[in-house]
Amino acid sequence: MTTMVDGVSMKIVHSMLMVGDTEVLLRFLPTALMRTFNMHPRMRALQVKDQDFTAEIHEPLTLDGITSKNLLRIRQFSLTTEGDFDEWQAYAEEECNVGFDRYAEFPFFLTAWIDEKAEQARLLLFSDHYMSDGYSGMVVFNCILEQVSLLATQVTPLDQLEDIPATTFPLRPSFYDMLLSKKPVSKGLLKSVIFLLGKAIYRSEMKKFTPVLPARADQRDFVVPPVSNPTSATFAQGSPIFMKKTLLKCKDEGVTFGGAVVCATLLACFHACKGLPNFNPTKPFKLMADLDYNMRHRVTDPVEEDLVGAYIAFAELEWLASEGVNLQKTTFWDLARRAKREIDAKVHQTMVLAAVPIVLDQRINAKIQPSFANALNIRHSQTSDVNLSNVGRYPFAKGHSLSADEKKVLTVKSLHVYNSLPHLGSSVILWVSSVDSFCYSMAHRCEDDVAKALFTTWVAICENIGNIEADETLADVLENMKL
Repeated sequence: MTTMVDGVSMKIVHSMLMVGDTEVLLRFLPTALMRTFNMHPRMRALQVKDQDFTAEIHEPLTLDGITSKNLLRIRQFSLTTEGDFDEWQAYAEEECNVGFDRYAEFPFFLTAWIDEKAEQARLLLFSDHYMSDGYSGMVVFNCILEQVSLLATQVTPLDQLEDIPATTFPLRPSFYDMLLSKKPVSKGLLKSVIFLLGKAIYRSEMKKFTPVLPARADQRDFVVPPVSNPTSATFAQGSPIFMKKTLLKCKDEGVTFGGAVVCATLLACFHACKGLPNFNPTKPFKLMADLDYNMRHRVTDPVEEDLVGAYIAFAELEWLASEGVNLQKTTFWDLARRAKREIDAKVHQTMVLAAVPIVLDQRINAKIQPSFANALNIRHSQTSDVNLSNVGRYPFAKGHSLSADEKKVLTVKSLHVYNSLPHLGSSVILWVSSVDSFCYSMAHRCEDDVAKALFTTWVAICENIGNIEADETLADVLENMKL
């Protein structure tokens, strides 16, 4: 993916709350971060000027490099300092609206908020989506914490440990090459079709789309060169009890949590639209929704290590937009089961998963002509109603020892994920991740009252999934919630 315009990028933040001995964490964090950058080649990528679609992996970093490149930003809190440790949400939103300079800045940096008295720390990892995704941030966090633990429990002096190189993983192929490596004929055919017909296909798809969620006034139409649109963020934390109950209920009903979240998303969007002009609640509700797929273990030859990079694919749930859903006649769990089947089926449709990103990559880039952008006529830069990113449960160790006797432990408590939408994208992105409970995030470009209604409803339904009976219709679920 090439830069469409300098300084504009889709920026992701992973926000992790930890409790434990923050003094030890702070002491070893710079070295741990240096080692993590040196493990993963794509963390040291810079785009090359005047060479389209080309990035260069730079040499391993030193501690001086961590400082000079501003890759670690530390803020310490106490009773006498200004600011509130809990104001991270506003900071995350503001920072994500500032793009990376891909020619001068590495696509990752870490901010650490430390409250030593309360023995808690919040790590905020910011990354550029062209070299990162939802899973990448979890991999990076785990590497950092493993290195902190390793350094803290060693008897070797720190100044000597700094000179010992960490493991460096090889630069792996891109997701597209890994996905299509065993299908050279199909790959060539697909790229040829997209080269010849990609513009027409994309224009046709965009003409079909009429947003159900109105954009707010500050969202500009897609033009060339693109203009950066601001994105607003909302976050929430669920209950551990409700998460356990929800997952058990999903298992009993034979669905994944991802299938149930599709239902919650549809209901939340329906509820948010109820007060809008020209909305008819008696008709089947139609929604253009797409999903992210973590493709690391779904390619032909998966690699052993956990990859850092953009290893995701996108797929639409076409039937939600074409058929719609009758809330009065469809039960929550029947829809969840259909969503699960549709989601599972998409994984095996290699060409479908590859097509949309390749269209965007080859046609919606820095070389796009203003005339094509005008022909697309993408109002408010909206390409779908909602994108659903279910990151899943944090897959790594939650506790990390900070002393040889294991009496000091750093424990992961929560993890939120969020990214901005500076130009083309959905009206809303909904993220859900989990540690001990569900962690919810929303990026939106809608009017605030609509966005608030949507997010509040979505969180409430997700937290209540464990209480939804087998025969409850979607309309029943909304009515019983008393929203």
